[in-house]
Amino acid sequence: MLKTKELGEFGLINRISSHLEFRAANSIQSIGDDCAVYPVSAGANEVISTDAMVEDIHFKLSTTTPEALGRKALSISLSDIAAMGGTPKRALVTLGIPKKISVSFLDKLYSGFNDICNQFQVELAGGDTVSSPKCFFINVAVIGEAKNIFTRKGAKPGDLIFVTGTLGDSSLGLKLLKKKKRTSKDHRFLIQKHLDPTARIKEAGILSRSKISITSMIDISDGLVQDLYHICKSSNVGAQIHEESLPQSLEFVRTCNKNLVSPLPLILNGGEDYELLFTLPPDGVKKLNRQFLKAKALVTQIGEIVLKPKKVSLKLREGTTKTLQDSEGFNHF
Repeated sequence: MLKTKELGEFGLINRISSHLEFRAANSIQSIGDDCAVYPVSAGANEVISTDAMVEDIHFKLSTTTPEALGRKALSISLSDIAAMGGTPKRALVTLGIPKKISVSFLDKLYSGFNDICNQFQVELAGGDTVSSPKCFFINVAVIGEAKNIFTRKGAKPGDLIFVTGTLGDSSLGLKLLKKKKRTSKDHRFLIQKHLDPTARIKEAGILSRSKISITSMIDISDGLVQDLYHICKSSNVGAQIHEESLPQSLEFVRTCNKNLVSPLPLILNGGEDYELLFTLPPDGVKKLNRQFLKAKALVTQIGEIVLKPKKVSLKLREGTTKTLQDSEGFNHF
């Protein structure tokens, strides 16, 4: 089996770059030099984000394939670009490679990167490779462009709260993965949602082009409640969400029912759904629903922005309301 030491750093870079398929037509200089060079479109803002994934913190090599790991590492950074209403253009990938990682593994990892690059027309324009003493790590920086910038600040009392897709799938998938349960189609669906999430680039494009007044937006990485608190704190507002409105996949509902698992903690605090959470005035709702229906994309109203600053409450099915804490989602430290 070919080892990275036999290739050397530059041999590895040449091997990686020779398998990358998508190249942006306007690139002046791509992978292979000290910097990638490209023009920025007139009238557009440049948006940049970076995310790191560390072995045994964000993933285990025993529970994922290198292809899925490559897709997820790139997708979660693309999700940040989508949260700003942007279109990703280029990515830079840095790898920390211990001796246990084979060239075959890296080939498959970059096959995963390549899948996402081709899907969203993103050029992998460079990065870095370094040795790591023990654990494998990946850092991905993504550069994009946005004409209309959406931020966490701007939500106003009376705005309605919407979310794309369904909630809780990834968190339940992780639980199944830890218990080594992947016996049914529902299990495999939920595990796939955790290991191989989809960045909502299409949905962000709909919002950006729609001329609807999107007042705030964030992607759900740390959990619905924690990320909604980010909007509330940045906008100096409060929020109320409704239990009966929280969107759930059929696979999620069936698995919770069969295993007697309470769905609400997973939906509220699970994290890694990478759905878009955003707010808009009521007069934009009809247009929003019409455009998402046309695009065959799921969007759901889950609550509203209220006056009480920096508090998020949940209206339960039976009609009572409780205040939710902002520290229950994922936190590295």
